[in-house]
Parts: sequence; structure tokens; C-alpha cells
Amino acid sequence: MKITEILKQIEKTAVRFFFDHTNLNKESKGYGLTIDNTKNLKKATIAGSGFMLASLIVAEKRGIIKREEAIDIVRHTLINFYENISHYEGFFIHFAEYETGKRHNLSEYSTVDTMIFLCGAIAVDSYFQDEIIKTYFNKLVSRINFPKFVHLKDNKPTFYMAYNPDKDGQYVKKEPGFIHHWSMFAEQIPLYVIYAGLGYEKALDVYKSFKREKGSYKNIEYYFTPGNALFVYQYPLAFLDLKGIKDDDNISWLENAHLAVKAHQQLSVDISSKYKTFNKYAYGFTAGMTKTGYQVFRGLPNVENKYATDGTVHPHAVVGSLNINNEIAVPAVEYLYNKPNLFTEYGFVSGFNEDEGWIAKSYLAIDKGLELLMANAYLSNDVRDAFMNHEIIKKGLEVLKWK
Repeated sequence: MKITEILKQIEKTAVRFFFDHTNLNKESKGYGLTIDNTKNLKKATIAGSGFMLASLIVAEKRGIIKREEAIDIVRHTLINFYENISHYEGFFIHFAEYETGKRHNLSEYSTVDTMIFLCGAIAVDSYFQDEIIKTYFNKLVSRINFPKFVHLKDNKPTFYMAYNPDKDGQYVKKEPGFIHHWSMFAEQIPLYVIYAGLGYEKALDVYKSFKREKGSYKNIEYYFTPGNALFVYQYPLAFLDLKGIKDDDNISWLENAHLAVKAHQQLSVDISSKYKTFNKYAYGFTAGMTKTGYQVFRGLPNVENKYATDGTVHPHAVVGSLNINNEIAVPAVEYLYNKPNLFTEYGFVSGFNEDEGWIAKSYLAIDKGLELLMANAYLSNDVRDAFMNHEIIKKGLEVLKWK
């Protein structure tokens, strides 16, 4: 099967996932919430709902649903998120109860999960051009107290990662309150564009605040994130179309991700004699399901100077490389598609490990979202075009001096 036909299947199956695993009950206060992991049908993910919103653009574009139905789902999702989904200063919780929209356990209020939801909301606001969508999108954005999450660290205005008021809450190690800092390069890149596009002062200074540290593997030199999980380079580019765009320090985050994919593939080949799942087509060290549960693996270079894997390959790492490094990604997607039992009713499985004879039986919303948007970007770029054409994003790029 040709790559275009495979990618159409990825789109179709991912859209099906979001329809089957999103709360579309208009009597429920959890309307618009998407299941995090199909192993637990009570736990929803805010980031998953952001990808769900983006999936409606693809669904409408491909004729899977009518425009009126897509607009209706977006409207009710934004209204319900404004009225019922738990938040702190406008920043949503990481995980929610699927039926009620209340905070799941003692989940943190997360900047990056709110960011992914906003990316989806920005895309649908731009694409559907509907007054009710725009009204509630503006209500949601206006409610977010961005400056509350910016503080001085090393005399630089830096975003906090999250907030948790509970001593025993998620990610709380000492005192409850604000947690960690976006003081390093990671998946938060779109946050700065949105922040700048909303007109906050010193947005460029906030963008400049995180460390840009270069390292190399086998002479492949690039800016690396401390843990060097591949999704970190991919997520921002699921929404941001940065072809031909560099910041005012001449950094291309697209070119950087291109090199990261190359380094991850090379390391996968280099350890293929130890782990038989790995090869030039089955590559990448990222976050995902394994036989023992959810794990985050590390490529090279990273702060610990050693890679981390149990030999599991996650297909979303490969599909997520589309439009970043097609020379590597296209034949790799074809290879995985043609391997038995890896492509199912919801597209690629979450992970597989040939040493352990294991193939995942559950699916994660964030995996499906990344696969959907990168497949769509390769085929027709509908979601990214809509996102990049939004007034907030256009202004944000201008303020940050990205050209």
C-alpha cells in the first residue's frame, strides 16, 4: 500500500478513536473529555481533548461528519470546559474524571496540557469561523492568568510547569503550590507563541529564558532536552508548521527535530543487536506503554549520558517523525504498517517488544493525536494551516521575531 493510503487509514482510525472515546453526552458535565488510556475508562486527559478538537477538522475535511455536527461538538466542548472542567487561574487539570469533569485524584493543574488543549481550540476557532466557538474560545483564553505562572528564576522570567495545592498531590515533593520550571528546552514551545500572541509584556524574554544546550550523538549535533524523549521534539510541530521559519537566534526548531529523529534512529540501529525490536525502521526512545506499564525512555545525548529502554518500540514515535524527517519516517511507517498485528481498528498499537513477545492491547489519546496530526500534515496540512492562520499565532510569531 502506498504511503498516502496508509496515512489516510491512520487519519480514519484515529478519528474513530476520538469519537469512540470522547464524552459526547450533552447531559454530562464531562462533555468533550477524552479517555487518557483505554485501560481506564473513567480517567480523561485534557491534552487528549485538545487533539480531539483538532480531529474534528480532519473528520469534516474527509467527509466523515458534516460541518454542522463538527461545529456542534466544538461549541459544546468549549462551553462545558468553561463551565464545568476543573481549573486553577484558568489552567486546567492534567487528568479529569470522565463523567463529571472534576479533578482526577490529586492531579496537578498543568501548563503543557492546557497548552495542547488551547492548540486544538485555536485550530478549530480558526477553521470553523463560528461566532459561538469564538465567544467561548475568547472566554477560556481571557480567564487564564498567564502572569500568575511566570516567575523570576535566575533573574529570568520563566514559566512554572504546574500548580498543585495538595501536600500529597501529583508531582508535589516538598511544599504544595507551584511545581518545577520550564527552564529547559522541551515540548512547551507553542506556549511561548500563544503567550506572545495574547500581548503579554516581555514575552520575548520569557521565550529566551529556557536553556538551549547542544550535544551530539555520532556527530549528529542538536539542542537536546534533558531526558531526550523523542515526543518532546514532535509535539510542538504537530501544530506549529515551522518550515522555513527560524527564531531571531537563527534556531530552526524543525531542523533541530530533524536531527533528533536522525540521532534516535542511529542509536536504535546501534543497539539492534541487543534489542531485536529495533532497526532502521523501528526506532525511537519516547514515552509510551510497555509490558510493565507507562514508561519514558531516553535517547542520546541526555543529562545522564546513558540511553534508557527495555526494547519496546512505540509506533507513534515513527509516525510522529513525518514532516520532520520524511526520508527516515516514510519507509519506517510503511515497514510498521506491513508487520502483522501492529495496525488495528484504532491504527497502530501503542507499543510492541519482540524480545518479550508483547504487543500493547490499550491505546493512549496523546499517541493517537500525534499520529493523526502528523498524517494530516503530510497529506494536506489542514490542522496546521488553520492553527498558523489564527490571529494569536500570527501575532505571536511576530512578537517573538520568528521569520
